[in-house]
Amino acid sequence: MKKCCTLLVILFLQSCQFGQSSFEVSKTSEEVRMKLKEVLPVLERPNYDVILGRTPSQKELELGRLIFNDTILSRNNDVSCATCHLTNHGLADGNALNVGTLGQGGPSGDDVGSAFAEGVLSVSRSTGEDGFGFVGPTFFFRNTLSTVNVAYRVNEATDNGLFHDGRFGRIHFQVLLPIHTNVEICGTNPIVLNEKGENIFAEGGPLFDKPVTINHSNSNDDYTGQDTGKFHAQPQIIKGIPYKRKDGSISIPNRNECLAILVAKMRKVPYYQKTFQEVYGEDVTDLNIGRAISSFVMTHVALNTPYDKFVKGENSLDASQLRGLAMFMTPIGKEIEVGGKKLKGVGCINCHDKGTFGGNGFASLGVRSDSRSPLSRTDFSTNRNNGFFSRPRVQRGYLPNCHVLGSSALETTSYVPDIGRANGSFNSDDCFKFRIPPLRNVIETYPYFHHGTERALGRNESDFEKRSLLALKNVVAYHLRGPINPQLYSAYDVQKPFFDDLYQKDFLVPYYAQNFIDYKLKGPNHVDLFPVTLDDEAINDVVNFIAYGLWDKSSMSKGALGNDVSHPKKVPSGLSPSITRDNGKQTELPPNGKY
Repeated sequence: MKKCCTLLVILFLQSCQFGQSSFEVSKTSEEVRMKLKEVLPVLERPNYDVILGRTPSQKELELGRLIFNDTILSRNNDVSCATCHLTNHGLADGNALNVGTLGQGGPSGDDVGSAFAEGVLSVSRSTGEDGFGFVGPTFFFRNTLSTVNVAYRVNEATDNGLFHDGRFGRIHFQVLLPIHTNVEICGTNPIVLNEKGENIFAEGGPLFDKPVTINHSNSNDDYTGQDTGKFHAQPQIIKGIPYKRKDGSISIPNRNECLAILVAKMRKVPYYQKTFQEVYGEDVTDLNIGRAISSFVMTHVALNTPYDKFVKGENSLDASQLRGLAMFMTPIGKEIEVGGKKLKGVGCINCHDKGTFGGNGFASLGVRSDSRSPLSRTDFSTNRNNGFFSRPRVQRGYLPNCHVLGSSALETTSYVPDIGRANGSFNSDDCFKFRIPPLRNVIETYPYFHHGTERALGRNESDFEKRSLLALKNVVAYHLRGPINPQLYSAYDVQKPFFDDLYQKDFLVPYYAQNFIDYKLKGPNHVDLFPVTLDDEAINDVVNFIAYGLWDKSSMSKGALGNDVSHPKKVPSGLSPSITRDNGKQTELPPNGKY
């Protein structure tokens, strides 16, 4: 009887303690709401009539989901959009720089998990070969951005806002770019003949028994087939892709041909034939493929986070997250009191605003680039007429000279910092700036920064979620440290020269080009506000709010229109969904096709 009474007392005290804790959280929640009521951004649901010109039907969204995951998109039948946008990586991919077609490693078929960090992860992607001995030559330009909340970044009017450099804003245009880009989905490998010695892409062959008109067009050299980089050229009729060009070289399909191959393949699949007619009233076209994919991507929306519930009046944030929210929203240099505790403002809201908590502005933090990226090669980035990004644009002029020999570009190394936003704006004021990333679901999109260089290296942690947290903490610490002039810092104390303990500082990014906060708000002396010194508990509170207070787990299974966003087990082509098939071959025709 005595033991029973003792147990009851313990349970009673525990219930009282829990009740008191809940009461304190409720009280703190109301305090934070009251003090921050003027600065708590609310994220409205996307207006699809404005963004897409219509609200997509469920049939169109399912069509988009299946295309998004179908490896028919690749000339080599080995990758899809989902190769780089995985639900177990927050619709990013977990790699610093990814590899598209001709890659190896990561999930395949049904191995990918349905939720964050579940199943096989895509952290080991590397270059592979096409099954005929051609090795993929390079990694992607930059770290893969998540498709979550991209609906809030598209801008048809200005055609900017997407990618790390904001160079495109038209979603129907953007979703087709990877399909007709060699390094991503089309492939840099030359056309090969099948076991019968046939070119399946030849005029009058199994795929091109009738011509394909490409409207999403750019021009190419008729003699060599080489891309000339002039987008929005006149529509082109593709009757087939020759095995050899007029100059005798084996063909590597150009942009229009890449899209034509896809259209020709999809027209052979009964499901796509039937569903495109039902949804769009016409046969498979490049523009309708773009409409289907973009409609699906626009529903990748995270707006049901603990923060959103908190703004609506629920006590959905714990005490730590409430403190983190208060510091996040309070300007640098100011204090806010929460629960009787004085906290330092860190001013994150100054850049990470608009309800998405970022995604629209651009800033230069002086973060290093990945030397594997073509945009970090001296020969690519300092030659204004070399490569896709560096070509002169009729509308925008020439790429600015961001690099200064002896300062940001050294003769002794082949590495230079990626110039970022200047690639999209052609404005010298934008050198080394990158898009301020949205923070919703950011816990799922490890690794961090524009080239994925923040990976919490040197930390002994194999659990993917915990590693993401460690990396996020390093990111927050890097921001709090602020802009640093290493030469000036070291000159003050030659006995203790500057050492980057966070391993992210790029010593070649000019000090004058760094802006950690908006100059218009704080003026050129904003550097005086840094560093912001917080103890470990305070940093953990900020990280806790960012990682968990802004996490909408449901967005990886259900789209904004109630549609399914998960990876399908089967796709209409009969090829393996939805990630990658190592050594997929371009001579393979879709198994479910009619030829």
